[in-house]
Amino acid sequence: MSFSKPNASAATRTKNRTPNDRTPASGMCSVCVDDCPGICEIGKSAFRAAENLYPQPFGIITAGADKDYPVDFSHLNIMGTAVGAVGIEADSDKAIFENVNTETRLGKDKGIKLRLPIMIPGLGSTNVAKTHWNGLAIGSSISGTGLTIGENVGGMDVNTRLENGKITHCPDLEYRVKTFQEWQKDGYGVIVMQENVEDGRLGVLEYGINKLGVQAVEMKWGQGAKDIGGEVKINSLEKARLLRDRGYIVLPDPYDTNVAAVFGKAFKEFERHSRVGMVNE
Repeated sequence: MSFSKPNASAATRTKNRTPNDRTPASGMCSVCVDDCPGICEIGKSAFRAAENLYPQPFGIITAGADKDYPVDFSHLNIMGTAVGAVGIEADSDKAIFENVNTETRLGKDKGIKLRLPIMIPGLGSTNVAKTHWNGLAIGSSISGTGLTIGENVGGMDVNTRLENGKITHCPDLEYRVKTFQEWQKDGYGVIVMQENVEDGRLGVLEYGINKLGVQAVEMKWGQGAKDIGGEVKINSLEKARLLRDRGYIVLPDPYDTNVAAVFGKAFKEFERHSRVGMVNE
C-alpha cells in the first residue's frame, strides 16, 4: 500500500489522464497512451526537465506534500479527569478555562518568555514570506509567541551592504526584526534568526545580534525532511549574477555567455540554491 501520490499534484500543476486508474508505485496512468499531451509530472518533465519539479506559481504559494500517513492527530484524544483538578485548585469558581496559564520560558537562563508555547518556523527569502511579514510579525508579537526569520534574507536583499564580505546593513532584516520588536508587550515573544552556510559566510548572525538586538538564533544543518539547501527562482539576470557574486549556487551559470543570450527566451528563471550545512564544519 502506498501512502504517497506520485506523478500528479496541484503543487506542480500536473494530473493524471485517468485519475481513478493509476499505478500506486509510480503514479502513472494504468494505460499510458502515446498521444497524451503530457499532463502528468513524467510527461511535463520530458519537455521541461527538472524545472517541472518546482511548485508553481512561484512567489505566491506555500506548498505541502499530500502524503496520506496512516496515523495523524485525529487518532488521538486528550482526556480530562472526572475527579479533582490538575494544575489549579480544585475549586469550581477557579478551575475554569479562562484561568489556564500557557506561559513558558526558554533559554539557558529561562530569560525568553512566551505567552503560548508556539514557535513559527523559518520564513526566509521567499516572496510569499516577505509579502506577508507584517501580519506574521505583528500577530506573533502581540500573541507573545516565537517567530523565526529564515535563511538567505540578508544575501537576497539587493540593498544589503557588505564590507570585507560581511553584512554591515540589510534593510530587509532590519525591517523584519523591528516590526516584531515594535509590537512586543512586557517582553513576551521572541524573534529568532536562522543561519545557513551562506548566511554564516556573510556574518548574518553577528549582524542580527550586535546591530539589531536579536536574542535567539538557529543554526541550520540540512533542510529538514528534504536534506537539500533552500531554493528560489530568480527572474533577473542582474540579480542572478549578484547572488553568484555573494557566494550562492546559481543554475544555470548567469555568467555563461550562451546562457545569458537565451535567458528570457529558452528559459525565464534561474535557480538559486543554498548549501547543506555539515555538523562537523
